[in-house]
Amino acid sequence: MSMMRMRVVTAALLLGLGACGGDGDDDGDGGTADQRSNVTGAYASTGTMTLVIFGQSQTNDFSDTIRIAAGAGAKTALNLRSDTFECGNGFPGTMTEERAFSVQQTECQVHLDEQDCDGTLTVRSGTGNRDEAGTLHLSMKGDFASRNCAPIPVTGQFTMELTGNRTGE
Repeated sequence: MSMMRMRVVTAALLLGLGACGGDGDDDGDGGTADQRSNVTGAYASTGTMTLVIFGQSQTNDFSDTIRIAAGAGAKTALNLRSDTFECGNGFPGTMTEERAFSVQQTECQVHLDEQDCDGTLTVRSGTGNRDEAGTLHLSMKGDFASRNCAPIPVTGQFTMELTGNRTGE
Protein backbone atom coordinates (compact mmCIF):
# COMPACT_ATOMS: atom_id res chain seq x y z
CA MET A 1 0.00 0.00 0.00
CA SER A 2 1.44 3.34 -0.92
CA MET A 3 1.98 5.89 1.85
CA MET A 4 -0.51 8.22 0.10
CA ARG A 5 -3.22 5.51 0.02
CA MET A 6 -2.53 4.73 3.70
CA ARG A 7 -2.97 8.40 4.59
CA VAL A 8 -6.27 8.56 2.65
CA VAL A 9 -7.55 5.46 4.46
CA THR A 10 -6.31 6.86 7.78
CA ALA A 11 -8.04 10.19 7.17
CA ALA A 12 -11.26 8.43 6.20
CA LEU A 13 -11.15 6.27 9.31
CA LEU A 14 -10.45 9.21 11.59
CA LEU A 15 -12.93 11.63 10.08
CA GLY A 16 -15.57 9.59 8.28
CA LEU A 17 -16.81 7.22 10.93
CA GLY A 18 -20.57 7.37 11.15
CA ALA A 19 -23.44 5.86 13.12
CA CYS A 20 -22.48 2.68 14.87
CA GLY A 21 -24.00 0.77 17.74
CA GLY A 22 -22.92 -1.63 20.45
CA ASP A 23 -24.62 -3.84 22.95
CA GLY A 24 -23.64 -4.17 26.58
CA ASP A 25 -24.76 -6.57 29.25
CA ASP A 26 -25.45 -5.17 32.69
CA ASP A 27 -24.35 -7.17 35.71
CA GLY A 28 -26.01 -6.99 39.11
CA ASP A 29 -24.65 -4.33 41.47
CA GLY A 30 -23.86 -6.72 44.31
CA GLY A 31 -24.24 -3.90 46.87
CA THR A 32 -21.35 -1.90 45.42
CA ALA A 33 -21.22 1.81 46.24
CA ASP A 34 -21.98 4.04 43.26
CA GLN A 35 -18.69 5.77 42.43
CA ARG A 36 -19.49 6.65 38.82
CA SER A 37 -19.57 10.39 39.58
CA ASN A 38 -15.79 10.15 40.05
CA VAL A 39 -15.39 9.69 36.28
CA THR A 40 -18.58 10.96 34.63
CA GLY A 41 -18.54 14.15 32.59
CA ALA A 42 -17.30 15.50 29.26
CA TYR A 43 -13.55 15.57 28.66
CA ALA A 44 -11.76 17.57 25.95
CA SER A 45 -9.07 15.02 25.12
CA THR A 46 -5.95 14.81 22.99
CA GLY A 47 -3.54 12.01 22.26
CA THR A 48 -2.68 9.61 19.48
CA MET A 49 -4.28 6.98 17.31
CA THR A 50 -2.02 4.34 15.84
CA LEU A 51 -3.27 2.31 12.89
CA VAL A 52 -1.62 -0.85 11.61
CA ILE A 53 -2.61 -1.50 8.00
CA PHE A 54 -0.94 -4.22 5.91
CA GLY A 55 1.74 -4.50 8.58
CA GLN A 56 2.62 -0.80 8.42
CA SER A 57 2.10 1.37 11.49
CA GLN A 58 1.11 5.01 11.35
CA THR A 59 0.55 7.21 14.39
CA ASN A 60 -1.51 10.39 14.14
CA ASP A 61 -2.37 13.11 16.62
CA PHE A 62 -5.97 12.77 17.66
CA SER A 63 -8.42 14.95 19.55
CA ASP A 64 -11.91 14.14 20.69
CA THR A 65 -14.49 14.94 23.34
CA ILE A 66 -15.22 11.87 25.43
CA ARG A 67 -18.52 11.91 27.30
CA ILE A 68 -18.89 9.46 30.18
CA ALA A 69 -22.30 8.93 31.77
CA ALA A 70 -23.77 6.51 34.28
CA GLY A 71 -25.14 3.48 32.46
CA ALA A 72 -28.45 1.75 33.04
CA GLY A 73 -28.72 -1.10 35.49
CA ALA A 74 -25.80 -1.82 37.80
CA LYS A 75 -24.17 0.85 39.98
CA THR A 76 -20.94 0.11 38.10
CA ALA A 77 -22.33 0.56 34.56
CA LEU A 78 -20.93 3.37 32.40
CA ASN A 79 -21.59 4.60 28.91
CA LEU A 80 -18.82 6.31 26.93
CA ARG A 81 -19.52 8.38 23.87
CA SER A 82 -17.08 9.93 21.46
CA ASP A 83 -17.77 13.01 19.36
CA THR A 84 -15.57 11.49 16.63
CA PHE A 85 -16.76 7.88 16.71
CA GLU A 86 -20.53 8.25 16.63
CA CYS A 87 -21.30 4.77 17.89
CA GLY A 88 -25.06 4.65 18.35
CA ASN A 89 -25.46 3.43 21.93
CA GLY A 90 -21.89 4.32 22.86
CA PHE A 91 -19.19 2.14 24.34
CA PRO A 92 -20.28 0.26 27.50
CA GLY A 93 -17.94 0.44 30.47
CA THR A 94 -17.72 -0.88 34.00
CA MET A 95 -16.27 0.76 37.08
CA THR A 96 -13.38 -1.39 38.35
CA GLU A 97 -12.05 0.84 41.15
CA GLU A 98 -12.90 4.15 42.81
CA ARG A 99 -11.74 6.20 39.78
CA ALA A 100 -10.98 3.49 37.20
CA PHE A 101 -13.05 1.64 34.62
CA SER A 102 -12.82 -0.85 31.79
CA VAL A 103 -14.35 -0.52 28.33
CA GLN A 104 -16.23 -3.60 27.20
CA GLN A 105 -15.93 -5.13 23.75
CA THR A 106 -18.12 -3.23 21.32
CA GLU A 107 -18.67 -3.57 17.59
CA CYS A 108 -19.74 -0.57 15.51
CA GLN A 109 -20.91 -0.46 11.93
CA VAL A 110 -19.38 2.56 10.22
CA HIS A 111 -19.69 4.37 6.91
CA LEU A 112 -16.64 6.04 5.38
CA ASP A 113 -18.14 8.97 3.50
CA GLU A 114 -14.93 9.99 1.75
CA GLN A 115 -14.61 6.55 0.14
CA ASP A 116 -18.32 5.66 0.00
CA CYS A 117 -17.84 2.32 1.70
CA ASP A 118 -18.83 0.54 4.88
CA GLY A 119 -16.86 -1.04 7.64
CA THR A 120 -16.73 -2.38 11.15
CA LEU A 121 -14.88 -0.90 14.12
CA THR A 122 -14.44 -3.36 16.99
CA VAL A 123 -13.15 -2.19 20.35
CA ARG A 124 -11.54 -5.31 21.84
CA SER A 125 -10.43 -3.80 25.15
CA GLY A 126 -10.04 -0.53 26.92
CA THR A 127 -9.23 1.01 30.26
CA GLY A 128 -9.59 4.43 31.76
CA ASN A 129 -9.12 6.34 34.97
CA ARG A 130 -9.36 9.83 36.36
CA ASP A 131 -6.23 10.62 38.35
CA GLU A 132 -5.92 12.67 41.56
CA ALA A 133 -5.44 15.86 39.51
CA GLY A 134 -8.72 15.23 37.64
CA THR A 135 -7.20 14.20 34.29
CA LEU A 136 -8.89 11.42 32.33
CA HIS A 137 -6.63 8.74 30.83
CA LEU A 138 -8.31 6.49 28.24
CA SER A 139 -6.83 3.68 26.17
CA MET A 140 -8.73 1.53 23.67
CA LYS A 141 -7.52 -1.16 21.27
CA GLY A 142 -9.26 -3.09 18.57
CA ASP A 143 -9.71 -3.92 14.92
CA PHE A 144 -11.26 -2.31 11.89
CA ALA A 145 -12.33 -3.68 8.53
CA SER A 146 -13.69 -1.95 5.46
CA ARG A 147 -16.11 -3.56 3.02
CA ASN A 148 -17.00 -2.69 -0.56
CA CYS A 149 -14.17 -0.14 -0.74
CA ALA A 150 -12.34 0.22 -4.04
CA PRO A 151 -9.92 -1.15 -4.98
CA ILE A 152 -9.63 -3.61 -2.05
CA PRO A 153 -11.04 -4.05 1.45
CA VAL A 154 -8.74 -2.83 4.22
CA THR A 155 -8.31 -4.50 7.60
CA GLY A 156 -6.09 -3.57 10.48
CA GLN A 157 -5.76 -2.75 14.14
CA PHE A 158 -5.97 0.50 16.05
CA THR A 159 -4.75 1.76 19.40
CA MET A 160 -6.05 5.04 20.84
CA GLU A 161 -4.45 6.80 23.81
CA LEU A 162 -6.13 9.97 25.11
CA THR A 163 -5.85 12.29 28.08
CA GLY A 164 -8.12 15.21 28.90
CA ASN A 165 -9.84 17.38 31.46
CA ARG A 166 -13.52 17.96 32.19
CA THR A 167 -15.06 20.65 30.03
CA GLY A 168 -17.92 21.62 32.30
CA GLU A 169 -20.55 20.37 29.81
